Amino acid sequence: MPGEDLPEVVIRRWADVPDKGRLIPAIDTIFFEASNTKSFASEAERSAFRERWLGKYLTDEPQFAYLAFARDGTLAGYLVGSVLEPVGFEAFANAAWEYPAHLHVNLAPQFRDRGIGGRLIAAFATDALFAGAPGMHVVTSADSRNVAFYVRNGFAEIVRASVGGRELVFLGRKLDGAETS
Repeated sequence: MPGEDLPEVVIRRWADVPDKGRLIPAIDTIFFEASNTKSFASEAERSAFRERWLGKYLTDEPQFAYLAFARDGTLAGYLVGSVLEPVGFEAFANAAWEYPAHLHVNLAPQFRDRGIGGRLIAAFATDALFAGAPGMHVVTSADSRNVAFYVRNGFAEIVRASVGGRELVFLGRKLDGAETS
């Protein structure tokens, strides 16, 4: 039966978690492990990278940040998103009008391929729809293994572009009343 190996997880909003500071090291570990960027010229560059793709979301829009906890309390993963901030790549600006909400989801390796990422996306989709977003998107490398994950979760390729020498893809998913059921 699908989902039999799914560990029991609880999805919680970042804004509702007490003593958030204790979770930052675990979130950072997952963030940097999942990142395609593994080396940095300096600690300042590493910090700026973290702030751009993780930190600002926890600070600026905590209502769109979610944590997945395993039964034993281990942090399995997280999703951070925005319904306010436009896409950061000019090549995708037109598509962002239809799919303005965007997200970043990462899981610890031992929790991948078990449906947890999909549950995090579902939580964000419901809240993004409630906030008035007609659609959501992600931008990723066109050859990344996470493209298949997003397609399984209802996203489709909308635009592809070369940005900074890398082939990137804008994957979009419309939001509608079905998200709340």
